[in-house]
Order: sequence, then structure tokens, then C-alpha cells
Amino acid sequence: MSREQWVFLSPHFDDVALSCGGLVWELTNQGNQVDVWTIMAGFPSDEDFSAFAQKNHNDWGKSGREAIQMRREEDRAACSILGAIPFHFDWPDVIYRKHPESGLPVVNNNHELFNEEPEKTLVNSILKNLTEKLSSHANVVLPMGLGGHIDHRTLVKVGEGLDRENFYYADYPYILRSFESLILTENKYKKIPRFLSPDALTAWQEAVLSYRSQLAAFWRDDDEACLSLQNYLAGGGGRLWKLN
Repeated sequence: MSREQWVFLSPHFDDVALSCGGLVWELTNQGNQVDVWTIMAGFPSDEDFSAFAQKNHNDWGKSGREAIQMRREEDRAACSILGAIPFHFDWPDVIYRKHPESGLPVVNNNHELFNEEPEKTLVNSILKNLTEKLSSHANVVLPMGLGGHIDHRTLVKVGEGLDRENFYYADYPYILRSFESLILTENKYKKIPRFLSPDALTAWQEAVLSYRSQLAAFWRDDDEACLSLQNYLAGGGGRLWKLN
């Protein structure tokens, strides 16, 4: 069996594990090298946080740098379970980014988080960096941008600029609220069928539970999280997609 390299691009620390952790586990257990590159993994450039960012810190009980360090450690633990190699880039999450001209936050609330347009300079910076770093032989997997989070849409734009055939994953759990999205209903993408074993599900669940700081945003407890992933897998979720 030939060994392939797979590079999964994750906007944030948990997006790949949430969306397709079982698939990552299957690929690594078939002898492939799987890298998870988290793009918006950088530390805040200062402590002058917006009220929106500060609310997240209050929820976590951590300062800016402490929160990112905590999330990096969660991601390393999850990737270890999945057999993947984590890499953290230095671009910060949108809640920390500011417009270079005005110095004002890019987003100030949830409405802006899901409706503001991706920053062109950021898209170009990421695209240039990834073009230089990606092996021509690597299989690249990107988010589809379901849900509309600005950081996810930023990577969609980056993917459009990559001169290669890409694979995609459906952004979970956003997909659960996005079945009527044009991204899906216009048949832009087609799913690639694939069997995922019970062991893959177990690893997927354990990896997701590694992101302790994020679980309460999605589920009431660990049991509900595991059941949600089990149902998603049974319904055909967690597989790769390609452009039609």
C-alpha cells in the first residue's frame, strides 16, 4: 500500500476533529501521513481585547495567551488520539484581529462573525504561505464554509486560489443547521462514499472530548457529544467531498 500525505486545513483548533475525526483516524491507520494545519492558531498581538473577545475569555476563565495555549494543548491531545501531526500557524482568530487602517476589531458580535467578508489581505497572506509550504503530492482537505463563520469562509477563498485539486469536509456541527444552504443544494460538491469503522468512531469521540473548553458550546455533557457524533456518522457524515 502506498503511503500518501494528507493535509487537513482547519480554521480553528477543533474544526477538523469535529468535522471528520473518524476519517483522519482511518487514514492514519491505513499507513498514511495525516497533518492537521490549524490556520487561525496564533497568539493575540496585544491585550487590548474587544468586548466580544473578552466575553470568550471570561467563559474560559483564561487570558488571551493562556486561552490559546490551552487550546493548542487540547489540539495536540486530540491529534495524538487520531494519529495526526498538528501544526499551528500564527494568524490569530478573527476575535483578535483588527483592521490595519483603523485599528478597530474586525468583528464585534456574532452577527458580524457570520456576515463580514473575509479580509483580502489575510486571504492573500495565507494563500502565499500555503502555496510555498504544501507539497505538490499532498492531498489537501478544506472546509466547505457551511455556517458562514468568517474564518471558515477565509479558508474557502484560500482554497479557490490553490492551483490544485482539493478535497473538502462539511463543517460540523454547522452542517446540522445548513441543509438548505446553497453550498449543498446547488450540488456544487459531491460526497465520496467511505466506510468508517466502529474504532474510527471511538477515536473520533475521544478526540472531540479532548477539546474540553469548547464542549459546552455544543452539548450538555460528554454523553450527548458522543451520541451526536454517532448519529452524524450513521447518517453519512464525516466523509470527504469533491467539487462536481
